[in-house]
Amino acid sequence: MAIPSDWNILDILRLSFTKGISSYELMRIVSDFKSLKELVESSHPIRNKVFADELFASGNHYYDESMKQIELADNHKSKLITIWDSDYPELLKSIAYPPPILFVKGQLQEFDSIAIAIVGTRHPSTYGRLCTERFADYFALNDIVVVSGLAYGIDTTAHMTTVKSKGITYAVIASGIDKLSPSTSVSNADKIIEAGGAIISEYKFGVSANLSSFPQRNRIIAGISKAVLIVESATKGGSLITARIAFNEGREVFAIPGNINNKTSDGTNELIRVESAKIALTPQQILQDLGFDKVGFESNKKAPVFTNKSAEQLYSLLSYEPVHIDALLQQSELDISMLLVLLLELEFNGHIRQLPGKYYILNN
Repeated sequence: MAIPSDWNILDILRLSFTKGISSYELMRIVSDFKSLKELVESSHPIRNKVFADELFASGNHYYDESMKQIELADNHKSKLITIWDSDYPELLKSIAYPPPILFVKGQLQEFDSIAIAIVGTRHPSTYGRLCTERFADYFALNDIVVVSGLAYGIDTTAHMTTVKSKGITYAVIASGIDKLSPSTSVSNADKIIEAGGAIISEYKFGVSANLSSFPQRNRIIAGISKAVLIVESATKGGSLITARIAFNEGREVFAIPGNINNKTSDGTNELIRVESAKIALTPQQILQDLGFDKVGFESNKKAPVFTNKSAEQLYSLLSYEPVHIDALLQQSELDISMLLVLLLELEFNGHIRQLPGKYYILNN
């Protein structure tokens, strides 16, 4: 699908700069008129609303700003994708208010790619981070595009785990592509692009993020994804906005149950309680619930190879819940030197991970 008739990206951009014209009206104009010239020459009431004489004249504000956006996109190695283009994400077209134009840096996948969003609090617990890593890693291994918002916390963990697992991830941002901040977000965005993913925004170059931008951004995260997974969120967290949008748009919503004493789990537990989200226990379960159970999804967990019974016994004491070295020392009844050797061996072979504070956990 291409831009209709004699429309082009410059003319559509000029319309987008017109105050008082909603995204819906912009799309109607492009669909109802063969070109910008036909709009200007018509007697339709919408002609006056868009200040057609000024809009069509070259060298004016609308023209100059539109040309500037095209130049900035080229300078930032980005592209502008309209809703009429074949590489515009298919699922996103179906939401109530799809953005007519996307600003994209990086590479979007084929239209039939499966995307799942992982979002959550900016201040996750260790449990939340580990759950995010586990789900993102599994999705990445099975060619699921992981979508998130590039914020601190759960979002960044989802993106960076996907990159580390050699998967594809999209970061949907609430500013122009050139207004990313802080520096860590810029660095992470570069890693996402280098790994074959993309940075996506509906905001023009030069536009900084503000409080109202984030709920708007969240509708794209939900809309581009087949399902949304909420890892941890307080009762008033922004992730619950994404969950509500996804629910209203007919997307599947999942939530990971959390500690009832942890405020960052209040939102996810409430979603499950009121049945606004399905409980998410494993990444395999999510894919099965989405109807992909017969596709043959894989696990990246290597079968442990033990050098001796002591290593096997030690491995059996670990789970996805962090265990302190003192507890392992007591439960294993090994002397400390042997325990450290076996832990190092298991970690070296990729079977376990060491967390800060001398805690150990099974690897994903």
